[in-house]
Amino acid sequence: MKVGLKKISSLGLSIAIVFAFVVTAEAQTPISPRTPSTTADTAMIFQPAHPLIQNASELAKENPNTWGLDASFSDYGFGGGAFLGHTFGPDITGMLSLDFGTAEGSREFSLLEVNKINRIFVIPIMASLQYRVFRDGLSDNLRPYVAVGAGPVIAMTTPYADDFFSAFGSAQAKVVPGGYIGLGANFGMDTKTNFGASLRYFIIPYPGAIQSTTTESLTNLSGLFLTVSYGFNF
Repeated sequence: MKVGLKKISSLGLSIAIVFAFVVTAEAQTPISPRTPSTTADTAMIFQPAHPLIQNASELAKENPNTWGLDASFSDYGFGGGAFLGHTFGPDITGMLSLDFGTAEGSREFSLLEVNKINRIFVIPIMASLQYRVFRDGLSDNLRPYVAVGAGPVIAMTTPYADDFFSAFGSAQAKVVPGGYIGLGANFGMDTKTNFGASLRYFIIPYPGAIQSTTTESLTNLSGLFLTVSYGFNF
């Protein structure tokens, strides 16, 4: 009986030693990394801090001011000028412009230059507002607008018999009120420059008359002007 108990005790001790060895081996075996699931979405989406494509309103916020030069053409001839503008919102822009142009009688031709008495210059200084239309229906590359402006107009004459530049020493000028209504459009999406064209009807009544030739005087300096402009944003 004692021999049997000894055998059982030895067998139990052997089993305990084997069990302890197996547990120790299991604890020391490194855990292999899991194989990533092939069904998991590993795509990484990067979103830029600023949109890659900006519309005209966003560009105007970055460069709300503009200045530039323009050229105008009318029945009277041609002229030029400069402008300064500020964008107040997505649809409204304020402008301050100064233009320098000429005025002639409707019956003036080269054959009648011998009868010419005065050169006539018209210099409108206008404060205006432009309101953009069809913003939701058209591409930002084409931005049409309507405009209205008002301000003083300098009507100046120089003697035709004198040389062009020396005649300004004998110039006579009068300031009269004036204004215009018009429509136009700006083109392109350049952040630093802008290009536009407009059609304006200037309303410039003149009190009295300005003698142009020996047979004709001007009593109204109103007229239709086609203007193209090129500006720089800042």
